[in-house]
Amino acid sequence: MINAYKQGKDLYATIASGVYKNTYWDNMEHYEDGTPNPEGKKRRSSVKSLLLGIMYGRGVASIAEQIGGTTKDAQKIIDDFYSSFPKVKNWMDDTLSGARENGYVEDLWGRRRRLPDIKLDKYSIKFKDNRLNVNTDFNPLLRCKGLVGNVKSPLIEKYEKLTAKCQYKDEIDKVVKEAESEGIVIKNNGMKISQAERQCVNARVQGGAATMSKKAMIKVDNDEVLKNLGFKLMLAVHDELIGECPEENANEVAERLCDIMKIAAEPECVVPFKCDPTIEKSWYYTDYSEEINKTYKGLIKGGKTEEESFYEVCKEYSECTPEDIKVMIGIN
Repeated sequence: MINAYKQGKDLYATIASGVYKNTYWDNMEHYEDGTPNPEGKKRRSSVKSLLLGIMYGRGVASIAEQIGGTTKDAQKIIDDFYSSFPKVKNWMDDTLSGARENGYVEDLWGRRRRLPDIKLDKYSIKFKDNRLNVNTDFNPLLRCKGLVGNVKSPLIEKYEKLTAKCQYKDEIDKVVKEAESEGIVIKNNGMKISQAERQCVNARVQGGAATMSKKAMIKVDNDEVLKNLGFKLMLAVHDELIGECPEENANEVAERLCDIMKIAAEPECVVPFKCDPTIEKSWYYTDYSEEINKTYKGLIKGGKTEEESFYEVCKEYSECTPEDIKVMIGIN
């Protein structure tokens, strides 16, 4: 995976070549000579869904739905992926065992996501009357010497042993019903534990990405070169930073901004990153211009004059100045 980044290759196509036991170009949307490769596009898409599914903690059924295949298909791809990239599985297993031990996970920079539910017992067992859950055998003078420990009710112990033996839902349902008749409440924590387990890997991957973006924002905001070029950071959208500067400095700012963002994760992360700058008059200017053009041409096609169409567009897109709209639709 790291080599794919270092060589400037597509990560998903690289993974797919390991999963499907073929060449890198067999999994790209186009072959090396530029000819279309629909099957390669499909394989790459499946592996992308798989990797994102694993990262988000999705199960086999969910991944099967994503790739449009059966659970058997999904399981085979998952198994082949782990077989081709065993260190990924090791890292995920280590993440899970660490969370179970500590009750939290950390990203590459030590930022923590606390997951206390992962340390819960599978079943919480207590008396329906909470007063009975209090340890009445308490002597502070003896306890401070460690001579008296917590005394557990024989009923609680009984149901701890019974629930530990249950393997199927009908078995636990029977035990729960029996416990209720004796004033004991049994709560299944399985859902909370499973949710915490699913969040472990995602918290480290997504959390690491979030930390990386914030480190980039700090470096950008503190950069004297960008300040001298009149750049102001305005907005962050996931891994994208949006800012403004004088038009004459746009190219220089874009280059400097990319240079900073690409090394924001160093020295902790040495994987090389890419950054793609876009220079526009406003956020999504190109897409917005296309929408306004489409509206303008639609009005003309509907029988309105150019002047009428222009005023209709100005009225509908009142957030733009008439001068901006003239530029977008290409009229004087």
